[in-house]
Amino acid sequence: MKELDVIILGAGMSGLCMAIELKKRGVNKLEIIEKNSDVGGTWFDNSYPGACCDVPSALYSFSFEANPNWSRIYSPQVEIQHYFQHCANKYDLMPHIRFNSEVISADYQQENGKWLVTLANGEQLLSRIVVSGLGQLNKPNTPELQDANEFKGVSFHSARWNHDIDLRGKHVAVIGSAASAIQLIPHVAQQAKKLYVYQRSANYILSRGDREYSATEKYLFHTLPWTQKLVRLYYYLRQEGLFYGAMLSGSLRSKLIKWLAKRNLRSTIHKQALRDVMTPDYPLGCKRVLVSDDFYQALNSDAIDMVTSPISGLNASGVISDDKISRPVDVILYATGFRATEFLVPLRVHGENGIELNQAWQQGAEAHRGVALNGFPNFYMLYGPNTNLGHSSIIYMVEKQSRYIAQCIKHTFDNELRSLQPHASAQAAFNKRLQDALSETVWGEDCGSWYKNDSGKITNNWPYTTWRFGQEMKTVAFKEYQQET
Repeated sequence: MKELDVIILGAGMSGLCMAIELKKRGVNKLEIIEKNSDVGGTWFDNSYPGACCDVPSALYSFSFEANPNWSRIYSPQVEIQHYFQHCANKYDLMPHIRFNSEVISADYQQENGKWLVTLANGEQLLSRIVVSGLGQLNKPNTPELQDANEFKGVSFHSARWNHDIDLRGKHVAVIGSAASAIQLIPHVAQQAKKLYVYQRSANYILSRGDREYSATEKYLFHTLPWTQKLVRLYYYLRQEGLFYGAMLSGSLRSKLIKWLAKRNLRSTIHKQALRDVMTPDYPLGCKRVLVSDDFYQALNSDAIDMVTSPISGLNASGVISDDKISRPVDVILYATGFRATEFLVPLRVHGENGIELNQAWQQGAEAHRGVALNGFPNFYMLYGPNTNLGHSSIIYMVEKQSRYIAQCIKHTFDNELRSLQPHASAQAAFNKRLQDALSETVWGEDCGSWYKNDSGKITNNWPYTTWRFGQEMKTVAFKEYQQET
């Protein structure tokens, strides 16, 4: 059986960042297990037309690896994936990655303080440390609709785009109208003969303000790298100073963002009836605030019908809504997001005394500082519970987490510890502070979002600024941890 110092789950942004940080610190006996055939994680999975990040690329990139070759302020999916391929090659990670492999379970061995990791092909690995880089947005959420199996056309989720299907001249239904939907709908509308968009709730949408970088800008980024660092700093301060306000209900910044969203709606949608349908009925920031330069504009087309009546089910020819109308379509596209509160599903993780992680999380996922778990020694998570953002780049958060976890791993190795895990009291105190703070944000108000689990606990988001997260994660306070030799 192969033995390793560290196993990292996933070769997406988080897993790559963790591996780079460990190699910098001299930890080289590591392996990254990746279910796909290439790196990139969500940027490998989400290849639908129009896919891009809603954070400017100068900020949505590693601080230690600027990319002067971005074509646009908000670069498309293919460029983002190429960026992560570049990082994997530059930092010599490819020899450490096992592609087309999936971990199905990880079991803590109390007799030796190591993790037994089992792959889908039956192979088993032994490792002192396991780090999950699976994140929050990797499991597509396809709703269970009545009689869905009776539909005779083609259907697929946006995160599993079927590139063999030609949408030209077809009748298409898009179920969902949030982050992925507003990116793909303008492109689908250019091909489809008729497009029905099924909307559960309207969204606050700001103008993206995207454009190509000029030749002069690219030249400066290449020859004077500090110019791109200034651009990155500008976007960081803008997101932190302005868009952080979206989660502060009633703040001046929140009111400004709401005004900008309403102005965008009024200036781009021509018909008042459609404006009414697209006007949110909940506080700004309670659900994710979106950005787009072409979604509202696309809705002005007579080829698009916005359907707000809830879906009651499917039949052989299409979608049936509660208004008793059956709309025949050739293709159904599910732009219905991800099972974001199910952090490691379907991976089975067993810690001390055989406790299963989902049992430990019966009341909702939580972790100490978002990365470590009492009862699960030598196990860490990146982009774990309460580390998501509503206003800035998750890469910033993951870099801070990677450095924090790397400190824990080096401390374990340097001090020849058998195990390291947070004290239950430290984890409980940390999460009480977080939940108290979250209850004061707009996410604590009475509206549904993927930030909450079914019981209403906010399991995904960080309630403070990213700067504060960086300060709190700068140095590990090992007094918060139980250390066993």
